[in-house]
Order: sequence, then C-alpha cells, then structure tokens
Amino acid sequence: MASNPAREPHPPDERVTGELRSGRTAETWLAACVQWCRADGAAVVAESAADADVRLVTFATDDLAERLADLQYLLGCGPHTESMAGAGHSRLDVEDPAHGVRWTTLVDELATLGVVEVATFPIGAAATPLGTLQMYWRGRRRSSTHSDAAIAALVERRPELLAPRVPLCDDLDGDTVLTAVDGGPDHGFDLSTVHLAIGVVVARHHLSVQAASALLRAQAYSAGITVTEQARRVLDDQRG
Repeated sequence: MASNPAREPHPPDERVTGELRSGRTAETWLAACVQWCRADGAAVVAESAADADVRLVTFATDDLAERLADLQYLLGCGPHTESMAGAGHSRLDVEDPAHGVRWTTLVDELATLGVVEVATFPIGAAATPLGTLQMYWRGRRRSSTHSDAAIAALVERRPELLAPRVPLCDDLDGDTVLTAVDGGPDHGFDLSTVHLAIGVVVARHHLSVQAASALLRAQAYSAGITVTEQARRVLDDQRG
C-alpha cells in the first residue's frame, strides 16, 4: 500500500532536535516542538494533585492556545482530562464522528474557532502527570502518530516545562507550580479568588466542592467569561 506523504512523520532537523533535547525554557522548547509538529500553537497547563479543578496555564504561544486550554477546563472534558487521568497522550479530531459524539460541545466550540485538531501530552510520569503540553492545528495535521509518541516521550522527562519561572527541585509537582506562580503578572487565573468563590457556592447551594467547582465553570462558560471573573462576581454578590 502506498504511503500518504501528508501523514508521514516529519523528522526535526539538527537545530530543532537540539532545542527539543536541551531547551530549558517553555518558550524555546515549545517553539521547537510547534515547528517539528507543524502545529499552530501550544500551551502548558499545570494541575493540582489534590484538586483536579484547580489548574493554571503557565505558558502559551498565543491567545488562542490559552483560550483552548481554558475551554477544556471550563467544559471539564477533552484530551487534557484524558491525559491527566493516565491515558497518555490524547487527541481530538473535529472531523471524527466519534469525537463529536463524545465531546459534542467542545467539538462545536473548536469548529467555531477554526481549530481542526487538539493534542495533549502528559508532563511527568504518564500515570501521575503534573500537567499537560497542549498543541492545536487549524488545518489537517501533517505529522503522524509517530511524532506524537516521540513528543510524549520527551515531554514525560521535562517537568521544568510546567514552570519556566520556578526554580527546579527534585520534588517539583503541580501544587508547587501553582503556589509559586499564582497571582503573577503573566496570567489571569487567580487561585485564591477561585477557591473563595467555590467555598461560597458550596455554602449557598449545599454542594460538594467538586460540584461547586463544576457549577462555577459552567456559569463562566455560559457568560463567556473566565473562571476568575465569574469567581469575582460571586464574591461581589456575596459582599453585597
């Protein structure tokens, strides 16, 4: 059977290979990764080991990459959730009918944004990841599952991707990253505000923490705002 050149692996050149293996900042590493996979953008997301509803985009190549990461968080589903559950690298294809059934709202949103495919790769051990690398494509991918496997193997050994501004340590985890960068000038997610708002929702509606967090995300999604903005609305309403 003849091979399809558009789906063949795209081997990186020597310069890209060097950056993938030695780049120690998210900026340089992701630029090389995006170039190799011919993606349109990428984001890095850290997630709390204690609470899957608490996460942070620590770096994104562009606004759309960050928006896609937020969208998966708001909806509580998608490749990121799969990867964080121990499924390894995961992908969503807007044109795959099975994905349309499984992730209907997410697929519809991606199509509206002009995104054809999203792939996520667990950072750290695949069974207990600290977060994910997420990439997206506006057009049909030219890289194959071979390059997916190669990226997954590289990402697994690069926990520093989670925290380009946080000193590395042997016991680096998602909570360390979230604590270190929460409230910084480079992102809009306010961990303490979201936690306070979840507490208010728990008390107001007699919900579990998980259900309150899901409700806060749903309200934010319905209003077309970020979770932090919705959390501030809840707190403002509480104050009164």
